[in-house]
Amino acid sequence: MEKRTISIKTVNNDVLFGFAWEVEKPKANLFIVTGMEEYAERYDSFASFFCDNGYNVYSIDYYGQGANVKDEKELGIVPRSAFSKFVRVIDDAIKKFAIKGLPVYIFGHSMGSFIVQDYIQRYANRAQKAIICGSDGPNSKGLYNIGYTLARMVCKLRGENRKGKFLRSLAIGSYAKAVKHRETNCDWLSFNKDNVNKYIADSRCGMGSSNGFYRELLKGNHRLYKEKFLKKINKDLKILVTAGEFDPVGKNGKGPTKLAKMYKELGVKDVTLKIYPNMRHEIHNETDRETVLNNFLEFLNK
Repeated sequence: MEKRTISIKTVNNDVLFGFAWEVEKPKANLFIVTGMEEYAERYDSFASFFCDNGYNVYSIDYYGQGANVKDEKELGIVPRSAFSKFVRVIDDAIKKFAIKGLPVYIFGHSMGSFIVQDYIQRYANRAQKAIICGSDGPNSKGLYNIGYTLARMVCKLRGENRKGKFLRSLAIGSYAKAVKHRETNCDWLSFNKDNVNKYIADSRCGMGSSNGFYRELLKGNHRLYKEKFLKKINKDLKILVTAGEFDPVGKNGKGPTKLAKMYKELGVKDVTLKIYPNMRHEIHNETDRETVLNNFLEFLNK
C-alpha cells in the first residue's frame, strides 16, 4: 500500500486536501466522506483494511477540517454553500482519481452520510454502491427545516465565523445527553473507551465549528427529502444503510430504518439495512470493528 497526499481545486479556486491509499492491482475505487469535526487521516486503519482487500481508497477533507487547516483558528470555518460545494468536490475527486474501468463505491459517515445522500441524488450514475453509515432519515426533515432557519438567524446576530456554541449545544449537546451515566460528553461516539479518549485528545477532533458551518450543514440537509430530488436516484444503485443500535444521531436506529424504507419505496432495487446491537455512532471504531469492516467488505465484494 502507498499513501500519498492529494488535492482538488474547487470551482471557486479553493484547494482542498486529502489522502489516497493505493495498491498495485486494485479491483475497485472506494471514496470516504468523513463526519464533522474529524478528518480523512483518521481513517488510516479503515483504508488499510480495504487496501489489504484490493481497493484503492481516497478521502478529501471537508472545508475547515483536517489537512485543509494550517492554523487551528481556522478549524470549523466554512464558505457559503459549503455543503453543496463539497458534494461537487466529491464528484470532481472521483473523476480525477478513480481508475477508469473499475467500480466506484462511496462510504459516508455521520455528516458524510448526509453528503452521500445528496451525492446520489445529484450524480446518480457515478457510483455503483453506497454505504450510508451513522445517519438519519426523513423522519427528521422538520427539525432540519427549523434548524436551518435558526442557524441563519444566529449567523446574522452573532457572525458566521464565530464558534457556534449555541447551535452546537442543540446538536452535539443532545447526543451527549442521550448517554446516561456518561463519563465524558463524547461517550455517544462509541462504547470503545480507547476510541473516545483518542478523539478527546486529538486537537483536530471535536474542536467546535462555526455558526456558518451549522447553517450550511442544515441548508444541505434541508433539501435531502424533497421528492423532485429523490426521484433522480439511480434505481440500480446498491445501498447499505447501517448504524449502531444506540446511535443518538439516528435516534437509536429509527432514522436509518426509515431511510432504508424510503429508498425501497422509491424503487431502489437493492437496499440493505444493518443495525448493530450494543454499538453507538462510530460502529467502525467500536471494539468489534472487525465484524463491521468485514460486513462492509462483504457488501462491496458481492
